[in-house]
Amino acid sequence: MIHTPRNKNLLLILTALLLAGCNLPTRPMVTPTPTVDLVSTQIANLLATRESSTQNAPSATETPSPMPSVTPEATPTFPPVPTPTTNPSDPALTLGDPTWKDTLDTAKNFYLFENDQTKVEAEDGTLALTGRNANGWLGWSLTYAQNPSNFYLEATFRTRSCAGSDLYGVVFRASKENAGYFFGVTCDGRYNLTYRDLDHDIQNELISLKATSSIQARSDQINRLGVFAQGDKISLYINGSLIDEVTDSTRSSGYFGAFVAANQTAGFRVDLDQIKLWKR
Repeated sequence: MIHTPRNKNLLLILTALLLAGCNLPTRPMVTPTPTVDLVSTQIANLLATRESSTQNAPSATETPSPMPSVTPEATPTFPPVPTPTTNPSDPALTLGDPTWKDTLDTAKNFYLFENDQTKVEAEDGTLALTGRNANGWLGWSLTYAQNPSNFYLEATFRTRSCAGSDLYGVVFRASKENAGYFFGVTCDGRYNLTYRDLDHDIQNELISLKATSSIQARSDQINRLGVFAQGDKISLYINGSLIDEVTDSTRSSGYFGAFVAANQTAGFRVDLDQIKLWKR
């Protein structure tokens, strides 16, 4: 077939018609302008609504119904520090002024550090100990200000968010390296006493986990942990109450401090608020 100019023009027209049937952009539909009747109807409805509202409005002598009062939500706060106990077994009531104490305003007496497992820092007037991973890793910090043999030691802790077997407490009669006694309490209200020597892979569970009502269990609680060490006799106190006693002569003196072990809650943090020592 010979393509004459006329045929070429016809071919171009046919091609344009075919393309018009494809998914090419089209002009949007134009919303029709309302007719006069529709506008009149809308104006009439509007006037009727306004007249009805005017008739139903309260007169000058009417008192509108009062708005219901809304009680503001209480802001959550930490529980208050427990009132000092009057339990006669509380050594803090009979020993007089402590030989040494630290309110942790600066935590300058304690070793501060950070690694993949534990973070120990001074924050908000406390020594903050955080177990980063929920794997039971034991991280602790000691003060080398004192190295007593016979003593009563008391430490006040405040828990943050925790669960179950998350553990924290005091270290005492510890070496500068990796050995010492660990008196701990759990978030769910249990306590234990363990002697550990990590250099020699020794872990003696002197008191296995036991429940006691003396512990303020759960998150955001305050507990005072006390240790009375006289020779090989070790007495344990929680919030002023004597809860247990053992005898052990593995170590007779050493340094002391605090520890944390996140067994269930990654990022479990406990704050050491103050620590006191009475030498005997």
